[in-house]
Amino acid sequence: MNIDSPENNFLNFIKSNSKILIYSLAIIFITLLVIFWHLNNQENNKTIISDNYIKAQSFLKNEKKDDAKKILLDIIEKKNSPYSSLALFLIIENNLIENKSEVLGYFDKVIENTSLEEEDLNLIKFKKAMFISDLKNEQDILKLLNPIIKSNSVWKN
Repeated sequence: MNIDSPENNFLNFIKSNSKILIYSLAIIFITLLVIFWHLNNQENNKTIISDNYIKAQSFLKNEKKDDAKKILLDIIEKKNSPYSSLALFLIIENNLIENKSEVLGYFDKVIENTSLEEEDLNLIKFKKAMFISDLKNEQDILKLLNPIIKSNSVWKN
């Protein structure tokens, strides 16, 4: 057998770099485990938030408004884009918060802290403008709606 054969070169390379290869494989394996754990954790959090939203709806049907309000505010704080906006709309629909400026603060949280698609964001801004229509002057409402009016949004009309 030839000492410089490709098989011997490969085996010598493996033997001389075995620690590096083992560490590299371990790092790759640990990285994959962390990625899968993170994805699974995100999915579990989404499930918990959706379950809590359903629980809040159930509380509202049973006239337990304080319990529903607590859960819905927690959902808004979690910054989950679909459920944060739904929770806010449920709060408004059921008049769970009477202080209009407090509700406006939650509108701002939903607008600023979630990764909404542009049309969903425009819808929330439009709903905020409708909500503040009796509180603010026309200039403030137009300032909020101006980006929607100047865009090609479905909410433009």
